[in-house]
Amino acid sequence: MAYVSEQHLAALDDLDTDKLKRFKWRLKNHYCLSSAALEKADAPDTVDLMMKRFGPEEAVKISVEILRKMNQNHVAEQLEDKHKQTGNRLMLKLSL
Repeated sequence: MAYVSEQHLAALDDLDTDKLKRFKWRLKNHYCLSSAALEKADAPDTVDLMMKRFGPEEAVKISVEILRKMNQNHVAEQLEDKHKQTGNRLMLKLSL
């Protein structure tokens, strides 16, 4: 899960303050996260909240969906690709 959190954080760190605010607005309005919890949350806090609420796989899926809705397609692709690579490496380790 640490790899997923790092990748997730890197994606949100790519957003400027206004875009992070819009990301959190979409998250609050469409995915039932508390306004109070998100109001003062920075990127690491937002990742932590998402991981706790949704789990790593769903948190990444939701982030990619929100990023695409925000036309942050490059950031969404990077997160998706890094997440897939990590999953492939993990599966390879487990099969050894």
